Amino acid sequence: MDTDLVVLIAGALAGSLTFGIAGFSFGIVASAIWLQAFAPASIVALVIVIPLAMNLILLPRFRRHFAWRRMLPFAVGSTLGVPLGALALARLDASTVRVAIGSVLVGYALLALRMPRGLRIRVPALAGPAADTTVGFVGGVMGGTSGLSIIVPALWWSARGWSKEEQRAIAQPFGMYTHLITIACIAGIVGFREDTGRLLAWALPIALFGMFLGLKVFDRLSGEGFNRALLWIALAGGALLVARAAT
Repeated sequence: MDTDLVVLIAGALAGSLTFGIAGFSFGIVASAIWLQAFAPASIVALVIVIPLAMNLILLPRFRRHFAWRRMLPFAVGSTLGVPLGALALARLDASTVRVAIGSVLVGYALLALRMPRGLRIRVPALAGPAADTTVGFVGGVMGGTSGLSIIVPALWWSARGWSKEEQRAIAQPFGMYTHLITIACIAGIVGFREDTGRLLAWALPIALFGMFLGLKVFDRLSGEGFNRALLWIALAGGALLVARAAT
């Protein structure tokens, strides 16, 4: 089997397994593998199209736990944050931005993993919408700079004590929404290459298979196990950002 094809399949499988378990981080995991064999311009379409397809497929599964009123503050915040993040990425040194974000994620994850039940946050009812909007804004900024728009909101939902089903019910539509905004903000930077269709034809079926395997793991996790899995994914995502910036 061609080496490039092995790398393509490995990236699609690893990224989609992570996505199936947590509902995010496909791009950061898959691209860390794909960039070993492909130029960034070759994989940009995969990082855009595959998560959108997986989000669309998973939306019906978690619709019973979904509440528009709960998601709205996060969506408002991310709408404001993504353009600022994309602007910051265009004006600031990309490596510096990603090292800073990655370091914060690694530090938070290590701190929370040292606690038996992770970090827990209590927010007064009146302050909840403002706090959620702020978290959505931070997630949007991170989405514009690194594509990790959902990690901070996901850690916030976990710290609020929401069930894993409640977290996933927001993670899927919120991730899709912020991803679309991010695409709109950075679409003019890079374009799709001629080999996009061929790569997508191989990667998408593998990614869907990996996503369903990840869902099997998700179904077996307890609420606490799911929250700790989020922390490990945040730790890995932060470390990958730092490693990518260093190369």
